[in-house]
Amino acid sequence: MKRKFDVYKKTDEVRDKLKEYTPGNLKTKLPLLDTLLELHRSATAAVDIERAKYMTAYLKETEHLNLPMPVRRAEAVAGYLSNREICFHDDNMLGGATTAKALGAPVYPEFFGLSIWPELGTISKRKDNPQFLDKKDADILNFDVFPYWMEKSMSEEVRKVDPFRQGLLEKMIIYTIAKAATISHTTPCYELVLEKGIQRIMEEAANKEEEQGNDKEKLFFYRSVRIAMQGILDYAANISREAARKADNETDPERKKNLQSIAEICKRVPAKPAETYHEAVNALWICQVCVFAENSNMAINPGRLDQILYPYFIRDYESGVLSIEEALKISGSLWFKIADNVNLVPEAAEKLFGGAGAVPAVTLGGVDKKGNNAVNELTYVLLKITELLPIRDPNVNARFHPEKNPVEYRNEVSRVILTNKAIPAFFNDIQNIRTLVNQGETLEHARDYAVIGCVELGSAGRDYSASSSIFMMMYTILYMTLHNGRTTVTGEKPLWKATGNPSEFNTFEDFWDAYAEQTKLMAENAISLNNTYGKTHQQFLPTPLLSAIFKGPLDKGKDLIQGGAIYNSSGVTHIGFPDVCDSICAIKDLCFNENNTGMNLSLAELVEAVDNNFKGHELLCAYLKNKAPKYGTDHPVAVDISGRLIDLGYEVFNTKQNYRGGNYRVAYWTMTNHAGYGSVTGALPSGRKANIPFSSGITPASQIDTCLTTALNCVAGLNSKHIPGAYALNMKFSPVECSLENADRFGSVVQAYMEKGGQQVQFNIQDYKTLEEARADPDSHPHLLVRVSGYSAYFKSLNEAMKDELIMRSQYKLSSGEFVPLIKKES
Repeated sequence: MKRKFDVYKKTDEVRDKLKEYTPGNLKTKLPLLDTLLELHRSATAAVDIERAKYMTAYLKETEHLNLPMPVRRAEAVAGYLSNREICFHDDNMLGGATTAKALGAPVYPEFFGLSIWPELGTISKRKDNPQFLDKKDADILNFDVFPYWMEKSMSEEVRKVDPFRQGLLEKMIIYTIAKAATISHTTPCYELVLEKGIQRIMEEAANKEEEQGNDKEKLFFYRSVRIAMQGILDYAANISREAARKADNETDPERKKNLQSIAEICKRVPAKPAETYHEAVNALWICQVCVFAENSNMAINPGRLDQILYPYFIRDYESGVLSIEEALKISGSLWFKIADNVNLVPEAAEKLFGGAGAVPAVTLGGVDKKGNNAVNELTYVLLKITELLPIRDPNVNARFHPEKNPVEYRNEVSRVILTNKAIPAFFNDIQNIRTLVNQGETLEHARDYAVIGCVELGSAGRDYSASSSIFMMMYTILYMTLHNGRTTVTGEKPLWKATGNPSEFNTFEDFWDAYAEQTKLMAENAISLNNTYGKTHQQFLPTPLLSAIFKGPLDKGKDLIQGGAIYNSSGVTHIGFPDVCDSICAIKDLCFNENNTGMNLSLAELVEAVDNNFKGHELLCAYLKNKAPKYGTDHPVAVDISGRLIDLGYEVFNTKQNYRGGNYRVAYWTMTNHAGYGSVTGALPSGRKANIPFSSGITPASQIDTCLTTALNCVAGLNSKHIPGAYALNMKFSPVECSLENADRFGSVVQAYMEKGGQQVQFNIQDYKTLEEARADPDSHPHLLVRVSGYSAYFKSLNEAMKDELIMRSQYKLSSGEFVPLIKKES
């Protein structure tokens, strides 16, 4: 039976109490969080091999036992959880940690772990974002772990099936398939654990197993669930025992009390249903840690925390068991736990993904499943934590329904952004719910969406979304269109198909048809490889643990990787949309526009100039930059082309089926790879020269002369139904005083944008000067937090290309919406 709680809202009372806490008095009012913040900031990332060691050893031992793969995988995961080291890295109020390191980078050899094999001796010393690796651990990886996986990693298994497309993946500039490195990017249903407890889930699996008769696939699935769940119970019990042991030997009274509390909590949860806020938060965190035992730590999202945890919070608060101070300490402890890990990144990948965290997304606010205002007291508590703790993870996102959520909530989100200058991001409930319903989700399920990773959308605990499955390089598609199907990295012959030389395009529609054809061919091949990866995962990497805390698998008797979820979407994000859009606008305006009174030339002449990086064509380059139509303005050509590109992406992908029976959802977010890819690619017809970062997400190109309202309206006018994976719109405001008046003005700008149709928007509250100073002297701004393209990062940890892109982003005045141009110093 589902547990019920009496809920009494005391929003104004809680908001008044929260005003007592500010970043300036964190040390005096919340010394625990201040200490944890300093420890977090001083932590050095370290490679952790514990999981890789346990999993590899077990798989070696069982190589010839002919065990069903679901059972074998579950036993490997459970064995690791049952035997892993229990660490208390600090005085955090929650038990459990992602790794045995204070800031750990776990190794997943079945995925991308082998990429660091050549760097075992250098990863600790590299210039950008070193990750410390102990010499003994390096030897274990080198001699015991990695040799086993040489022919067994996902990439190598796929190479055996499709060497051609796998080879294209490794050239990087064609497309990227994320399943080579992870199969995460989803939101579990942690409510199941909090309401039922792990023991009840195991009982349900056991009962289902008894009902299956001779259906071996279902029998093995339910058995694997029970085995994996036992690993969670063992891990929690070990935390409890170790906390009690440490408490017995602790002389500091506060630490002793905290350890005793953890020991008691982990003795109960997540085995049994949570009873208190502290229990609920710790149970959720332990399950999050255990999911990482099975799946790599990339964008596994806690979900709608102010909804999941609210019944426990409000009951404790109403009864007097929980004070606002304690709620902040427990919630802040969760923030630091979520941020206790980073991804293992080889040096080459630093150029594309440097500075990124694991991007676990927390979603706040919006409406509930019935369409009513879901903002509550806990929403404000978690917003306060986001204000007090300006750290990279979690990726906090604020849903806002302009018709249902109060303006006070809108302005509080705005005030937090103005304070910490980067977080949260805003999401439009009206458009996003409409978009998900268009994807076949029920209205109730769509209303209960949680943000996934950067910006992606999915019904929480129901959609096994794999939202970062494919990265499409729009630059390469355009290059192939302008070079008769050739790429820069695959030789002189067309890669897929010759669609015509520039001299053969007599009309703009001839060019467009060729571009659409190259898009379709790229999509077909990327989807084929992604589905091959998916089928390989089905064969070798079932996910019984995650399946047990998801809606659908236990009812269907089917693992998530086999299509057990209620929804089974895959995500396709596009890199370089603004730059390609501007390039196509320029092609139409210059080469196929009889009414152009500026500069006319043939497409072949334009391509020649672009291929020479505009050398000898400086006047043309200047015209393209300053006079050609630009996305982000209200120029009719730009409005037309941007809409056509969005419709084309949707038309190409939406009806395609993935390996789990779901469809592909188009998105436009770019992490940091828009900067990395841009820094290694050639010039474009937009006037962008070679080796310049692309624009981020769906954001208009930097430094175009347009006002804030026009830029926002341009993006808001795109058809959100055709962008079901969502987009990242990155805007930059000049710093202003964090006053109530400015927060209201900020919120009004966001609401007007949403009422025009905008799906998402995020901000950096920074000026050019500060970012330039931070690049020149990182120690002058050691903890500068910036919004990248769907997530946050520390500015100093980013690669140089990404720093350049952030500095170049257009800056606007909040008061007037006026564009503030970047004035470059003469060299």
